[in-house]
Amino acid sequence: MAHDTIHDRTVLVTVDSLRHDHVRHMPRTTGFLEATHDRAFATSTATLGSFPAIVGGEYAAGGGLERERSVAHEFEAYSAGITTNHLLSAEYGYDAGFDSFASPKGGGESLKDKGAVLLQRGTLPHRVATWGWNRYQQLQGFVGEVEKSFRRADDVIDAFRREVDGRDSWFGWLHFMEPHHPYDPDDAPVSRDEAQRITRTVLAGRGSDAEEELVRELYRQEISELDAALGALWESIPDDTRVVFCADHGELLGEDDLWGHPGELRPELLRVPFGTRNAPDLGEVVSLIDVPSVLTGREHGVGRLDRERAFAAYGDRKAAMNADLLATSEGTISLETGESASDPDLERALERFDPEYVVKEEALQEDLEDLGYV
Repeated sequence: MAHDTIHDRTVLVTVDSLRHDHVRHMPRTTGFLEATHDRAFATSTATLGSFPAIVGGEYAAGGGLERERSVAHEFEAYSAGITTNHLLSAEYGYDAGFDSFASPKGGGESLKDKGAVLLQRGTLPHRVATWGWNRYQQLQGFVGEVEKSFRRADDVIDAFRREVDGRDSWFGWLHFMEPHHPYDPDDAPVSRDEAQRITRTVLAGRGSDAEEELVRELYRQEISELDAALGALWESIPDDTRVVFCADHGELLGEDDLWGHPGELRPELLRVPFGTRNAPDLGEVVSLIDVPSVLTGREHGVGRLDRERAFAAYGDRKAAMNADLLATSEGTISLETGESASDPDLERALERFDPEYVVKEEALQEDLEDLGYV
């Protein structure tokens, strides 16, 4: 279905750490989308590297979004953004162009989020408050129920519905942290405290076989529960709403004894689920850098609506992908089999690709701690 104008209602839904081969656990979402794209690729294996592409149509330099490039500027209608990742905050430029914006670093719903606005990071009061919050979380495991790691999906959806209620036109961006680690779904076979503890143990490489299998099941359950929550969003928006649904990167679940999303340029991390509704037709290959172009129906930044290759970077490493192959400095492999392959055109394209370097360590130390990286 070809559409080349901005719709009255448009929504971008992004999911953190969702593997492309696990979107099968989201029947409500896949049933709602009109088109899905099996060869969609992230621009990095980290949030800082992916979201300048998703929101700005640009390759990342490591420090967040260039504010003037936000796709939100392209919409004259009321715009509302709700993110649940500390790295997708006003501090990193992601509020640019939005009439209403909520994130864990400004406008968040929890006591911790509100405190982050009032206290200057690095000061003694902030360190004391952070210690107190962490201690509170630990004690909750002994005397009560530990809270979910991130803002809940149903809460995000309810807040967005209130934002656009009664409006004829709008643009929305909703970002969900399910299924980012630690995996702690509501209906887990263990307590939330235990789920978080086991997840961290396994991701640190110290889990037993039984714990590893439990973590894989917790991850799948997070995805299923997110899909159930998204059902309320899909039912509430008008049928003609333009929708883009994607993940920022994938997740490793024990392949080669690797877990989470380290800076490895692997298919499990670079291939992402990608689906649309009432959106332009796309080529066989899609890059996350094309998202703003899909949202607006016209080229934005370096994105496009029809491409043959996609590119990714992490630090000083880079990758090039087409419909069949993934090329890195370590060689070229088949996306289907993982076997060695060769494609001189793709390998030359990789050599020519010169991205801004994505350096995760440039993020604030506290944000990385909150997300479980350090």
